[in-house]
Amino acid sequence: MKRTDQERIERELKRREKKSTLESQRIDNREDADATPGGYIQALLERLHYDKTTIYNAMGDDEVLELLMSMKEDLPEKQWEGVLRSTVRKTKVAEKELALTELKETLAQA
Repeated sequence: MKRTDQERIERELKRREKKSTLESQRIDNREDADATPGGYIQALLERLHYDKTTIYNAMGDDEVLELLMSMKEDLPEKQWEGVLRSTVRKTKVAEKELALTELKETLAQA
């Protein structure tokens, strides 16, 4: 085998190795994205049941309670209210203050 062929094979191996390490870093970053305020807002939106006027499971739902407990562990306290406010805003319910109050009470239980 010629030297140029060996060098080409080495370059190809390095490219594949680099590609696999970059892919593993992307996967790690995606998992860490769930522990951000935006990730918690999206996860909370997926778990809440609501219509145009009210949120129905802001209190008493185990999934919401578990999510809020993990949020308390992952995020600093000053970001908790912002996550709740943004979530209520994205639901576009009419009774925003009632929904926010119920979510804060659930957060206090967590």
